[in-house]
Amino acid sequence: MRALLVVPRLPGTGHTGDRLRAELHVAALRAAGFDVTVAGGVPRAGAPDVPGTVRTVRVPRQLAARGAALAAALLTGAPLQSAFFAGRWRETIATAEGPFDVSVLLLPQRLWPLVSGALPTAPLVIDYVDALAAAARQAAARDPALWRRLYWRIEAPRLERAERAAARRARVLLATTSFDAASLPAGTVAVANGVEIGPAPCGDRGPVVAFTGRLRYRPNELAVNRLLKEIWPAVRAEVPGARLLLGGADAPPALTRLDGREGIEVTSPVPDMAAYLRRARAVAIPVALGTGTPNKLFEAFEAGCAVVASEEAAARAASGDALPPVTTAPTSAAFAAGLVRYLCDPERAAADGARGRAWVERFADRRQALAGLTAAYHRARGEAA
Repeated sequence: MRALLVVPRLPGTGHTGDRLRAELHVAALRAAGFDVTVAGGVPRAGAPDVPGTVRTVRVPRQLAARGAALAAALLTGAPLQSAFFAGRWRETIATAEGPFDVSVLLLPQRLWPLVSGALPTAPLVIDYVDALAAAARQAAARDPALWRRLYWRIEAPRLERAERAAARRARVLLATTSFDAASLPAGTVAVANGVEIGPAPCGDRGPVVAFTGRLRYRPNELAVNRLLKEIWPAVRAEVPGARLLLGGADAPPALTRLDGREGIEVTSPVPDMAAYLRRARAVAIPVALGTGTPNKLFEAFEAGCAVVASEEAAARAASGDALPPVTTAPTSAAFAAGLVRYLCDPERAAADGARGRAWVERFADRRQALAGLTAAYHRARGEAA
């Protein structure tokens, strides 16, 4: 059997959630017995082949085409951000050697205006990954920058139209969380990314707090700013020897300059996230905006860290009715207090970290994600899972 996977950005060309999701689809398609051709956007024509595929089809981004793509989006009501991915998508997909038994399209909100009409006639699985229209509505109401609120106010209905248009063509609809699925077209099923479960963590940990994630992602930018300005000073006042690990891809210069100051250590990128988090006694997740799987929470649990999280992040990590065992903090003062309690009480932190580890083993093992994706391909083809 043969499968075509179409993604906005090829795996191996950066550190974003859609690239991780693409890697999971490659692994799941292979496990389901498909030979995989992946077609995806690249910043340059020479990007490497994607491991596990029989063919990698590259769509270089065309800067010169963005103006025309933006004008077309303005006129047609398509998402404006689709112009960022402008390239010869239709022509390139046509070179993929079919026929295919199933097709998978990631983030149609960004690609549907560029690929609709060019996808094979094979059964189509749409993976929205995140509910981008819902995220846009959040940002339109709550982002502190006025120009961003105005942009997202324009973009939200365009994203929603693209979500609906893609749904009409697909046989199976996926997202990464129940929160996202509820905000997307009817019938969307949640399959979380999960996390690879490594050996059980062991050993004592010092008074160390961690925050991880791609550091230029807007919800993370806002969370780090809040952490540094409103939370960390209060923690250091109570625990002067406390250290803060800020780890993730794409750290801006303003952040890297903080390395070595006020107990802060900045690492970008992080070569081994599991080992990095095993240094921390507690993880702070003061993320208030965004949709999709909070991978940082699953990774923290896998590492056996106690977690203090926003109510929004905790809700997005829920598996059905099973809520993650985190300390939720509605205010920055509550965040600081929760972190201080863990830093001053290693036994309590270890006990809550063990609860998180047990939760992620039960509800967010990466193998469950692969099984869920495999079942989706079978449903698209009308087969029993």
